[in-house]
Amino acid sequence: MTRRTTFLTTFTALAIGASMALPAGAAAPLPLPSKYGTAKGFTLVGHTNLGKRGTNSPIAVAGTCVYVGDRYDKHGIAVVDARNPAKPKQVGTIAPTKGSTQREIRADAGLGILVVMTYATANGDATTGNFLKTYDIRNCAKPVLLSTVDFGPRPPHEFFLWKDAKHPGRALAYVTFTLYSPDLEVYDLADPKAPMLAAAYDLGADIADVQRGATGVTSSNGGYLHSVSVSDDGKTAYLSTWDFGLILADTSTLADRSPGAVVPTSAPLQYDGNVHGAVKVPGKPYLVLVSEGYAKTADLVTKVGGCPFGWLRMASIANPAVPALTGGEFKLRENDCDRAKALNGSFTSHNQTVFPDVALVPWYGGGLRAVDISNPKAPVEAGAFVPKPEFEPDAREDRLYFTTATDRWTGAMWSYPVVANGLVYVVDIDLGLYVLRYTGRWANEVSQARFVEGNSAPSRYKASDPVIKRPAVPPGTPATYLRDRYADRPLPARATRYGFFCVL
Repeated sequence: MTRRTTFLTTFTALAIGASMALPAGAAAPLPLPSKYGTAKGFTLVGHTNLGKRGTNSPIAVAGTCVYVGDRYDKHGIAVVDARNPAKPKQVGTIAPTKGSTQREIRADAGLGILVVMTYATANGDATTGNFLKTYDIRNCAKPVLLSTVDFGPRPPHEFFLWKDAKHPGRALAYVTFTLYSPDLEVYDLADPKAPMLAAAYDLGADIADVQRGATGVTSSNGGYLHSVSVSDDGKTAYLSTWDFGLILADTSTLADRSPGAVVPTSAPLQYDGNVHGAVKVPGKPYLVLVSEGYAKTADLVTKVGGCPFGWLRMASIANPAVPALTGGEFKLRENDCDRAKALNGSFTSHNQTVFPDVALVPWYGGGLRAVDISNPKAPVEAGAFVPKPEFEPDAREDRLYFTTATDRWTGAMWSYPVVANGLVYVVDIDLGLYVLRYTGRWANEVSQARFVEGNSAPSRYKASDPVIKRPAVPPGTPATYLRDRYADRPLPARATRYGFFCVL
């Protein structure tokens, strides 16, 4: 047995004991059923259906602009003018790349950049179209391409944008890869015209196999890294590895300067379901975890479909070496398979944007849910918004339905909500962009937020939080900084598997 397997197996035994020691949360009242037109704790401010195009993917918000991605290769990224949030209007498009989905996007007005991650779709050549592209958005309505990182045949899956408050202008893109090694690459965007590889990390197939066999968790028949989030100070990463569990990692060397390392520091926290994503509760030693499943997504081993989908769990990191479930869970009524099949849709948690006492969680057919997490052992619903469809989009995502032979549920809220200047921006795969105001319990936390999203850090939870801006002339200038830090450091071979962790 290798050293890394022994390390994590020992931690796993500790984690199981810690989880069992925590009492289960009290029974919570049932959330509202998923019904078209539901609006509890949310008021509609504005909406655009984006030409009824459908297959919308994540959003990014910068200044007065909103960007909405494309799940396939038909529409491109919609550039939306939201100066009047009550009447958002598409004013431009970043053209699609044939055979590639513009699946993940982040934007930051202070840094003046839009970062777009694309990967190859079934419509194209799987060995091309896997990119990380950075755009200049100082004029947010007219993005200008600055650079492209080509991942070759390795499709990325998600990425997290960490902004360095100590070195303004520097940002790190943590990019995950689900099926190809290394599982994580970190790119320094201090010079957005020339992103540079700062670190790489790989789970190791042997670790994943051992843990999957020990726990029986086989949701994807692999131990791939699905998502990552990073603490505000940049010193801790939360690795969501689908089958393999949640792992905390030390990224303090990267927080200081590049290059650096990603060093796992915790037991893997596992449960009967995939670990899709983890976001820390600000100011508290807890994480909000979500799982995901589609109606037509079958396990490669059991051949069982995605129902009852995924839901929200709470975890404690009071002991960061041994993260443990609190026992607190939140589900919708439609996480019951009979209910979901009757509606013919997918009702699963997906991405979460988290405040100290409330989490905003898109739930596909269940719309957007606000979950009161003030008691981490008993989260309860604080609000629900399920849009009423006024049309059927031109394109649909067939995996979301049990059958396409009968009426299908229309509407699927999907990506991390973005809260900007107190308003909630959220995308629906079918129905377009919605701008909402949250009025439920803990509404003050949301209304005072300047910029909060679950896939970048640090957030600005109130107006007094600092704005990170790219200096006109950074000390040392980006070119000198990168030349000094990366001289004679070639990119590693793409197809080789790395060790326990890798310092470049």
